[in-house]
Amino acid sequence: MRVCYLADAPYVHTRRWVEHFVRRGWEAEVISFRPAQIPGAPVRYVGGFEWLGKLRYLVHARRVARLVRDARPHLVHALHLTSYGYLAARSGVRPTLVSVWGTDILEAPGVSPLHEYLTRFALRNADYVTATGLHLASSTLPYLPVSKPVTVVPYGVDLDRFRPEPRPERREPVVGYVGRLSREKGLPTLLRALGELLRRGVRWRAVLVGDGPERRALEALAARLGIADRVTFVGEAPHDAIPGHLQAFDVFAMPSTWEGFGVAAVEAAAMELPVVASGIHGIPDVVAHGETGLLVEPGRPLALAEALEGLLRDRERRVEMGRAGRRLVEHRYDWRENAARMERIYQELAAAS
Repeated sequence: MRVCYLADAPYVHTRRWVEHFVRRGWEAEVISFRPAQIPGAPVRYVGGFEWLGKLRYLVHARRVARLVRDARPHLVHALHLTSYGYLAARSGVRPTLVSVWGTDILEAPGVSPLHEYLTRFALRNADYVTATGLHLASSTLPYLPVSKPVTVVPYGVDLDRFRPEPRPERREPVVGYVGRLSREKGLPTLLRALGELLRRGVRWRAVLVGDGPERRALEALAARLGIADRVTFVGEAPHDAIPGHLQAFDVFAMPSTWEGFGVAAVEAAAMELPVVASGIHGIPDVVAHGETGLLVEPGRPLALAEALEGLLRDRERRVEMGRAGRRLVEHRYDWRENAARMERIYQELAAAS
């Protein structure tokens, strides 16, 4: 069986799906607007007209359609709605599966009438639609024909790789973050909350793993708040290194101003970390307030400080929430079960073609 992916090849979750199905014996080909190499699957890079930004997806639609037809797949899987989902619909190759990932449904349809048209066109022409969480699924339904459902297939966690060890009791518990250092992640709120905790006499250390356009501004803010000596900026880390970083944390912070699904929170919970996060978008799907973590209003440093303080002062509660988080992930977000669910969808679509 052959599957053609329309997706950003460097993205870790694209790689996870492609590599999984290659290991399962599927032939895979990836058509991507960003270059990368994926073991076992040729990547057809679509370059040119980068100065147009995302409009280049429209310019290259015919070229992409030709590449898809040349691949002669048994099915097409588009990862991201308004870009690759639209291109899958334009290709005319069936059957087509479209996966909704986050901003493509939470933000893009409201940007302009064109974006709403692309959203509805991609969904109307997809044979099957999946979303990574319940919130994204419910946000997708208004743009779908009435009779077409959305199936939830999360980004699961490899529980064999994300396997926690007992944490020592530290005099200064570690508050950790893993992800892109970009504006929507709300990290200035975290730094201000940490500054407030220091004023209250709460001992802590903080580690931020990741890189992005806001790094210098965040380092400058930490210096102005007088906490630079307590905050470590690790920089970009490969996905294979993430379990080790999470093991070194005591609390995971996720103060995002928007978040489509919250896969970082799932990975943190798998490592038995309590998660303190913004109660927005898809995050409540993966963080059970009061059980596996605490949800706060985004952009409010004092509320975030209050939630963090309770956990930093209570090791027993941290451990209890962390264990509950691991149980939640085992029940809902086991990668093996999520991948098996997607494979059943592939088989159903391929058999019907």
